[in-house]
Amino acid sequence: MSPKRPIKPGASNTSPDTPFNLPDVGPPALHRLPLNIAPQGEGRIPVDHLRTPVQSPPSHHAPLEIVDLPAETHITSVVVHAPIEHFFLAPNQLSRLPAPNALSGIRELGTQKHFVDLQEGGTVLLGIDSENHFRARLNSDSRPSGPRLERVEGTLTWRVKPSDESVGGSDSRLTLKRLRNPDDGPQEVVAPKRSSTSTGDGWSDPWKKWDSPPQQSSIDGIEVDGTRFLLLPRGTDPDHPIVYIKNPEHRVYDFDYMERILGTDLMQQPRGAIRVPPANQWEVDPNLPFQYPLKQYIATYFPLLSDTSLNKVARHQFGLANDGDMATDVGLTRLRQTFNDWKRGNSTPHPPLADPLLMLPTLATSISGSGLSRTLELPTLTPEGSLQRLDFDLTRQEWDYFKTTHSGADLKRLMASILNRQGYDVFTPTPSHYSPALVFRRKNHSFVFFISLHRVSKGRTIHQPLNSGPDAADARLNTQVGYPALQEMLQAHAENRLVWLKGGSQVHNSQSDSIFIVRDNDSRLGTLANL
Repeated sequence: MSPKRPIKPGASNTSPDTPFNLPDVGPPALHRLPLNIAPQGEGRIPVDHLRTPVQSPPSHHAPLEIVDLPAETHITSVVVHAPIEHFFLAPNQLSRLPAPNALSGIRELGTQKHFVDLQEGGTVLLGIDSENHFRARLNSDSRPSGPRLERVEGTLTWRVKPSDESVGGSDSRLTLKRLRNPDDGPQEVVAPKRSSTSTGDGWSDPWKKWDSPPQQSSIDGIEVDGTRFLLLPRGTDPDHPIVYIKNPEHRVYDFDYMERILGTDLMQQPRGAIRVPPANQWEVDPNLPFQYPLKQYIATYFPLLSDTSLNKVARHQFGLANDGDMATDVGLTRLRQTFNDWKRGNSTPHPPLADPLLMLPTLATSISGSGLSRTLELPTLTPEGSLQRLDFDLTRQEWDYFKTTHSGADLKRLMASILNRQGYDVFTPTPSHYSPALVFRRKNHSFVFFISLHRVSKGRTIHQPLNSGPDAADARLNTQVGYPALQEMLQAHAENRLVWLKGGSQVHNSQSDSIFIVRDNDSRLGTLANL
């Protein structure tokens, strides 16, 4: 089961009636590099903020100064914490955790480490502070440094405990601001303000510091609350309503750079912005466009893809969405919508972006010398190159069993199990051993897939006999896939929605054996064309 989506950092200040935010996406948890803060426990105050995905050693901290405090001012300590997502576990750690306790919801890893799942997504390490309150903590904490946590009554999930904002006896609070160093420019005068408190905007909203340098002010950009921001390229649709502001220190975002940012510091990714009526001013979406690296989205919904296939699918999807190698406004919005469609099971407006099988190129086949069969050469299984095939990882137990049988029915059952685990609906396989094949579909688009199954034990060539008689095609397909599947095929073929695939097992001499799927032009074989 995929983890739930993480808590959305920040809060929107737009009207509930404003059609502003894109639906958020992201089942698994997000993670971040440690923020640049001094480890001084609960009373620490941020004095420097993160600007780039790469951490640098702390520079000289500007002094804190308190001046002109009226004698009657009521001072109370304000505890400042990093946002809860700062404490989320990395996705690759989640699979090693035990199941939650049936009463407390706590995942106990030995006697020293305890973890909890949060109500709105994410998993954190749990600690107990000096006052016996539960708090989120980091592995490096000598004592818990995160916000207080509490279990949601009647569930196995936890949440951040609301803080007590009451001051008692006075409505005045003290705001501490950082005085600039002499080389930072004019200094700020610090004075008490009523009904205000120290906040962690530098943690949750680093984009507020992404003002464009003066020498780049003439470049295409937008202004939000008096700050000028640089934008990503618009893409193929110049009228696209959503733009993305970027850190001016980031030049361009190709797939590799985007993945590096999403894998190290999510807060440094481009942020969406849109005009908000009635004033039609620009506002930045407080929600993160992506909650974790792009490859992790694919791994969540297509969990058996091999690492090689996963990398190629993610890179190919990025290129399709952006109509090229570089991120654009249109491309990032397409990706966000695709991931949201996966999460909610919505019908997708861009099926080739949402289904790896539709991303596969159609491989050419050729007629063998005797003229009685057609052959297809499987692409070489290598990490380099474009997406040509999909390969799937099996458990050792599954693969060991599969190698002991040569039954066509077993081959169908194995492939049906793999497809089911990738979210496809497979028509019930027939008991026939002859020419094993399956028909299946996916609920978020209208395409129907027919896959013929093969064992490739020598080389990489698949031989497919040509049809011997058009009048027998109906009977053969009915035997292969069953009557309900055949009717689905006929309807899809008539509407040009039928996709032809080949798959099965391939035994390699110098590599691990694999289960593969490729796309071909099997429709020219005459099966359905001659019905």
